[in-house]
Amino acid sequence: MKLYIASSFKNLHAVHMLRDHLRGRGHGVLDWSALAPPLPEDMPLNTRRALLDSDARGEIFDFCRQACRQADAVIYLGPAGQDAAAEVGIAFASGVKVLGLAGPLEAPGLILSRCVNLWFATAGDLLAHLSQGEK
Repeated sequence: MKLYIASSFKNLHAVHMLRDHLRGRGHGVLDWSALAPPLPEDMPLNTRRALLDSDARGEIFDFCRQACRQADAVIYLGPAGQDAAAEVGIAFASGVKVLGLAGPLEAPGLILSRCVNLWFATAGDLLAHLSQGEK
């Protein structure tokens, strides 16, 4: 299965763990994080935010837009923000199945809730669903 993980840069470690696990199980993962610029730990927060939001040539936007439309499924990994919600919307509008895993204290709003086809209570539940080969 070809998957895309819609999440926040703040969840980068979780995105990488999920990506690596999925690849280890034979899934393809369209990985937006490979396009993220390196961020030194001592960089001020506002500078980091500006660097993450810069995409002068539109490469990151184009990759994510196409990936969300071409994946077999998009996984929403919360809590996430506006960009992940937009990616879920692109997938939903393109007829791509969206699987959701909300953050522990996250209560997705009306639109996000309804764009996700199937919500999972735990990462284990999500992974079990994917291992069954369901799309």
